[in-house]
Amino acid sequence: MKNVSASIILTVSLALAAAVHGADADSGLPEEFLDARPNNQLYMAYAEFKMGHHDLARQMWMHIGGSGRSEALFNLANLYIQGVGVDKDPERGMQLYRQSAKTGSRAAAYQLGLIYLYSPDYKSRDQARHWLTVAALDGDSDAASLLASLERDKPGDPLSQVEALLIHGDSDQALEQLEALAAASPPDYRAITRLAWLYESGLAVERDIDRAAELFMQAAEAGNAEAQYALSVMYQTGVGREQDDSLAKQWLEKSASQSYPPALDQLQQIDQ
Repeated sequence: MKNVSASIILTVSLALAAAVHGADADSGLPEEFLDARPNNQLYMAYAEFKMGHHDLARQMWMHIGGSGRSEALFNLANLYIQGVGVDKDPERGMQLYRQSAKTGSRAAAYQLGLIYLYSPDYKSRDQARHWLTVAALDGDSDAASLLASLERDKPGDPLSQVEALLIHGDSDQALEQLEALAAASPPDYRAITRLAWLYESGLAVERDIDRAAELFMQAAEAGNAEAQYALSVMYQTGVGREQDDSLAKQWLEKSASQSYPPALDQLQQIDQ
Protein backbone atom coordinates (compact mmCIF):
# COMPACT_ATOMS: atom_id res chain seq x y z
CA MET A 1 0.00 0.00 0.00
CA LYS A 2 14.08 -0.79 4.57
CA ASN A 3 18.29 -0.05 6.18
CA VAL A 4 21.68 -0.69 8.51
CA SER A 5 25.62 -0.03 9.52
CA ALA A 6 26.64 3.43 10.65
CA SER A 7 28.46 4.45 7.48
CA ILE A 8 25.82 3.01 5.16
CA ILE A 9 22.97 4.55 7.16
CA LEU A 10 24.72 7.92 6.89
CA THR A 11 25.12 7.43 3.14
CA VAL A 12 21.45 6.62 2.69
CA SER A 13 20.41 9.52 4.93
CA LEU A 14 22.46 11.88 2.79
CA ALA A 15 20.93 10.40 -0.33
CA LEU A 16 17.44 10.99 1.01
CA ALA A 17 18.28 14.58 1.84
CA ALA A 18 19.71 15.04 -1.65
CA ALA A 19 16.35 14.07 -3.08
CA VAL A 20 15.11 17.47 -2.02
CA HIS A 21 18.27 19.50 -2.59
CA GLY A 22 21.00 18.14 -4.92
CA ALA A 23 19.09 16.89 -7.96
CA ASP A 24 20.76 15.80 -11.19
CA ALA A 25 20.43 18.53 -13.80
CA ASP A 26 19.19 16.25 -16.57
CA SER A 27 16.74 13.89 -14.87
CA GLY A 28 15.73 15.97 -11.87
CA LEU A 29 16.78 13.06 -9.64
CA PRO A 30 19.63 13.20 -7.11
CA GLU A 31 23.00 11.87 -8.22
CA GLU A 32 23.15 9.59 -5.16
CA PHE A 33 19.95 7.94 -6.34
CA LEU A 34 21.11 7.64 -9.94
CA ASP A 35 24.41 6.07 -8.84
CA ALA A 36 22.77 3.58 -6.46
CA ARG A 37 21.96 -0.05 -7.23
CA PRO A 38 18.33 -0.90 -8.08
CA ASN A 39 17.44 -2.37 -4.69
CA ASN A 40 18.85 0.65 -2.89
CA GLN A 41 16.96 2.91 -5.30
CA LEU A 42 13.77 1.11 -4.28
CA TYR A 43 14.55 1.90 -0.66
CA MET A 44 15.16 5.57 -1.43
CA ALA A 45 11.94 5.85 -3.43
CA TYR A 46 9.92 4.16 -0.68
CA ALA A 47 11.42 6.49 1.91
CA GLU A 48 10.40 9.51 -0.18
CA PHE A 49 6.87 8.09 -0.48
CA LYS A 50 6.76 7.62 3.27
CA MET A 51 7.70 11.27 3.75
CA GLY A 52 4.77 12.29 1.55
CA HIS A 53 6.95 13.21 -1.46
CA HIS A 54 4.70 11.26 -3.81
CA ASP A 55 5.75 12.92 -7.06
CA LEU A 56 9.45 12.41 -6.37
CA ALA A 57 8.80 8.78 -5.41
CA ARG A 58 6.91 8.32 -8.67
CA GLN A 59 9.80 9.77 -10.69
CA MET A 60 12.23 7.48 -8.90
CA TRP A 61 10.12 4.37 -9.52
CA MET A 62 9.83 5.32 -13.18
CA HIS A 63 13.62 5.43 -13.42
CA ILE A 64 14.44 2.14 -11.69
CA GLY A 65 15.45 -0.74 -13.94
CA GLY A 66 17.28 -4.03 -13.64
CA SER A 67 16.51 -6.20 -10.62
CA GLY A 68 14.30 -3.48 -9.11
CA ARG A 69 12.08 -3.00 -12.15
CA SER A 70 9.22 -5.33 -11.23
CA GLU A 71 8.76 -3.85 -7.74
CA ALA A 72 9.04 -0.31 -9.13
CA LEU A 73 6.28 -1.06 -11.65
CA PHE A 74 4.13 -2.52 -8.87
CA ASN A 75 4.51 0.63 -6.78
CA LEU A 76 3.67 2.82 -9.78
CA ALA A 77 0.57 0.72 -10.42
CA ASN A 78 -0.56 1.29 -6.83
CA LEU A 79 -0.31 5.05 -7.33
CA TYR A 80 -2.52 5.00 -10.42
CA ILE A 81 -5.03 2.52 -9.01
CA GLN A 82 -5.40 4.48 -5.77
CA GLY A 83 -4.93 7.99 -7.18
CA VAL A 84 -2.14 8.85 -4.73
CA GLY A 85 -0.02 11.70 -6.05
CA VAL A 86 -1.48 11.26 -9.54
CA ASP A 87 -4.90 11.35 -11.17
CA LYS A 88 -6.65 8.04 -10.62
CA ASP A 89 -6.24 5.92 -13.77
CA PRO A 90 -7.31 2.26 -13.38
CA GLU A 91 -6.39 1.36 -16.96
CA ARG A 92 -2.86 2.65 -16.50
CA GLY A 93 -2.67 0.89 -13.15
CA MET A 94 -3.76 -2.42 -14.66
CA GLN A 95 -1.22 -2.08 -17.45
CA LEU A 96 1.53 -1.51 -14.90
CA TYR A 97 0.38 -4.43 -12.73
CA ARG A 98 0.56 -6.72 -15.78
CA GLN A 99 4.04 -5.48 -16.69
CA SER A 100 5.14 -5.94 -13.10
CA ALA A 101 3.70 -9.45 -12.83
CA LYS A 102 5.26 -10.49 -16.13
CA THR A 103 8.66 -9.32 -14.93
CA GLY A 104 8.42 -11.37 -11.75
CA SER A 105 6.39 -9.54 -9.09
CA ARG A 106 4.23 -12.01 -7.19
CA ALA A 107 2.63 -9.07 -5.35
CA ALA A 108 1.42 -7.73 -8.71
CA ALA A 109 0.19 -11.16 -9.74
CA TYR A 110 -1.78 -11.45 -6.49
CA GLN A 111 -3.24 -7.97 -6.93
CA LEU A 112 -4.31 -8.82 -10.48
CA GLY A 113 -5.97 -11.95 -9.12
CA LEU A 114 -7.94 -9.88 -6.62
CA ILE A 115 -8.99 -7.31 -9.21
CA TYR A 116 -10.11 -9.92 -11.73
CA LEU A 117 -11.98 -11.73 -8.99
CA TYR A 118 -13.76 -8.79 -7.38
CA SER A 119 -13.76 -5.70 -9.62
CA PRO A 120 -17.01 -5.24 -11.58
CA ASP A 121 -15.02 -3.52 -14.34
CA TYR A 122 -12.50 -6.33 -14.85
CA LYS A 123 -14.26 -9.41 -13.48
CA SER A 124 -12.91 -12.62 -15.01
CA ARG A 125 -12.76 -15.80 -12.96
CA ASP A 126 -10.35 -17.39 -15.44
CA GLN A 127 -7.96 -14.44 -15.28
CA ALA A 128 -8.29 -14.36 -11.49
CA ARG A 129 -7.42 -18.04 -11.26
CA HIS A 130 -4.48 -17.57 -13.65
CA TRP A 131 -2.85 -14.74 -11.74
CA LEU A 132 -3.53 -16.23 -8.31
CA THR A 133 -1.87 -19.41 -9.54
CA VAL A 134 1.16 -17.41 -10.73
CA ALA A 135 1.44 -15.76 -7.31
CA ALA A 136 0.85 -19.02 -5.42
CA LEU A 137 3.50 -20.87 -7.41
CA ASP A 138 5.93 -18.10 -6.50
CA GLY A 139 5.26 -18.69 -2.81
CA ASP A 140 2.42 -16.29 -1.97
CA SER A 141 0.46 -18.05 0.79
CA ASP A 142 -2.47 -15.60 0.60
CA ALA A 143 -2.84 -16.32 -3.11
CA ALA A 144 -2.70 -20.06 -2.46
CA SER A 145 -5.38 -19.78 0.24
CA LEU A 146 -7.66 -17.71 -1.98
CA LEU A 147 -7.13 -20.07 -4.89
CA ALA A 148 -8.09 -23.02 -2.70
CA SER A 149 -11.24 -21.21 -1.58
CA LEU A 150 -12.16 -20.65 -5.23
CA GLU A 151 -11.84 -24.35 -5.92
CA ARG A 152 -14.07 -25.11 -2.92
CA ASP A 153 -16.37 -22.23 -3.90
CA LYS A 154 -16.19 -20.88 -0.36
CA PRO A 155 -15.51 -17.37 0.96
CA GLY A 156 -11.83 -16.43 0.97
CA ASP A 157 -9.60 -15.01 3.64
CA PRO A 158 -11.17 -12.03 5.50
CA LEU A 159 -8.33 -9.75 4.41
CA SER A 160 -8.97 -10.67 0.78
CA GLN A 161 -12.58 -9.65 1.32
CA VAL A 162 -11.37 -6.28 2.63
CA GLU A 163 -9.27 -5.84 -0.51
CA ALA A 164 -12.37 -6.66 -2.54
CA LEU A 165 -14.29 -3.88 -0.80
CA LEU A 166 -11.48 -1.42 -1.52
CA ILE A 167 -11.46 -2.49 -5.16
CA HIS A 168 -15.23 -1.91 -5.29
CA GLY A 169 -14.74 1.53 -3.77
CA ASP A 170 -16.54 0.56 -0.54
CA SER A 171 -13.92 2.30 1.60
CA ASP A 172 -16.10 2.81 4.67
CA GLN A 173 -17.07 -0.84 4.87
CA ALA A 174 -13.49 -1.95 4.22
CA LEU A 175 -12.26 0.29 7.02
CA GLU A 176 -14.95 -1.03 9.35
CA GLN A 177 -13.93 -4.63 8.65
CA LEU A 178 -10.24 -3.85 9.09
CA GLU A 179 -10.96 -2.19 12.43
CA ALA A 180 -12.96 -5.24 13.50
CA LEU A 181 -10.17 -7.64 12.49
CA ALA A 182 -7.63 -5.45 14.29
CA ALA A 183 -9.74 -5.41 17.46
CA ALA A 184 -10.44 -9.16 17.43
CA SER A 185 -9.03 -11.50 20.04
CA PRO A 186 -6.42 -12.42 19.03
CA PRO A 187 -5.90 -9.48 16.65
CA ASP A 188 -5.25 -10.04 12.96
CA TYR A 189 -1.85 -8.39 12.65
CA ARG A 190 -2.00 -8.47 8.86
CA ALA A 191 -5.14 -6.33 9.14
CA ILE A 192 -3.38 -3.96 11.53
CA THR A 193 -0.53 -3.61 9.04
CA ARG A 194 -2.97 -2.98 6.18
CA LEU A 195 -4.73 -0.39 8.30
CA ALA A 196 -1.39 1.29 8.94
CA TRP A 197 -0.72 1.49 5.19
CA LEU A 198 -4.09 3.17 4.67
CA TYR A 199 -3.31 5.81 7.29
CA GLU A 200 0.16 6.32 5.85
CA SER A 201 -1.04 6.79 2.26
CA GLY A 202 -4.31 8.57 3.05
CA LEU A 203 -6.30 5.98 1.12
CA ALA A 204 -9.87 5.56 2.45
CA VAL A 205 -8.97 7.67 5.51
CA GLU A 206 -7.40 11.05 6.20
CA ARG A 207 -3.62 10.67 6.17
CA ASP A 208 -2.34 10.30 9.73
CA ILE A 209 1.32 9.32 9.91
CA ASP A 210 1.32 9.15 13.72
CA ARG A 211 -1.58 6.69 13.72
CA ALA A 212 0.18 4.69 11.01
CA ALA A 213 3.31 4.54 13.17
CA GLU A 214 1.32 3.31 16.19
CA LEU A 215 -0.27 0.55 14.13
CA PHE A 216 3.01 -0.48 12.50
CA MET A 217 4.57 -0.68 15.96
CA GLN A 218 1.73 -2.84 17.29
CA ALA A 219 2.04 -5.29 14.40
CA ALA A 220 5.85 -5.20 14.38
CA GLU A 221 6.06 -6.05 18.08
CA ALA A 222 3.76 -9.00 17.40
CA GLY A 223 6.20 -10.25 14.75
CA ASN A 224 4.70 -9.05 11.46
CA ALA A 225 7.66 -8.81 9.05
CA GLU A 226 6.04 -6.26 6.74
CA ALA A 227 5.29 -3.94 9.66
CA GLN A 228 8.82 -4.40 11.01
CA TYR A 229 10.21 -3.28 7.67
CA ALA A 230 7.90 -0.26 7.50
CA LEU A 231 8.85 0.70 11.06
CA SER A 232 12.53 0.44 10.16
CA VAL A 233 12.04 2.98 7.39
CA MET A 234 10.19 5.27 9.79
CA TYR A 235 13.12 5.23 12.20
CA GLN A 236 15.56 5.74 9.33
CA THR A 237 13.72 8.73 7.85
CA GLY A 238 12.36 10.25 11.06
CA VAL A 239 8.82 10.17 9.65
CA GLY A 240 6.29 8.96 12.23
CA ARG A 241 9.08 8.10 14.67
CA GLU A 242 12.06 10.07 15.95
CA GLN A 243 15.05 9.32 13.73
CA ASP A 244 17.12 6.53 15.27
CA ASP A 245 19.69 4.60 13.22
CA SER A 246 20.06 1.89 15.86
CA LEU A 247 16.33 1.11 15.98
CA ALA A 248 16.14 1.30 12.19
CA LYS A 249 18.79 -1.41 12.02
CA GLN A 250 17.15 -3.55 14.70
CA TRP A 251 13.76 -3.60 13.00
CA LEU A 252 15.28 -4.19 9.59
CA GLU A 253 17.15 -7.21 10.89
CA LYS A 254 14.02 -8.56 12.58
CA SER A 255 12.14 -8.29 9.29
CA ALA A 256 14.98 -9.84 7.31
CA SER A 257 15.19 -12.74 9.78
CA GLN A 258 11.70 -13.70 8.59
CA SER A 259 12.87 -13.58 4.96
CA TYR A 260 10.80 -10.50 4.07
CA PRO A 261 12.18 -9.76 0.55
CA PRO A 262 12.59 -5.94 0.75
CA ALA A 263 14.38 -6.24 4.09
CA LEU A 264 16.66 -8.97 2.75
CA ASP A 265 17.45 -6.83 -0.28
CA GLN A 266 18.32 -3.83 1.86
CA LEU A 267 20.57 -5.85 4.17
CA GLN A 268 22.31 -7.31 1.14
CA GLN A 269 23.01 -3.81 -0.16
CA ILE A 270 24.40 -2.79 3.22
CA ASP A 271 26.64 -5.83 3.52
CA GLN A 272 28.24 -5.25 0.12
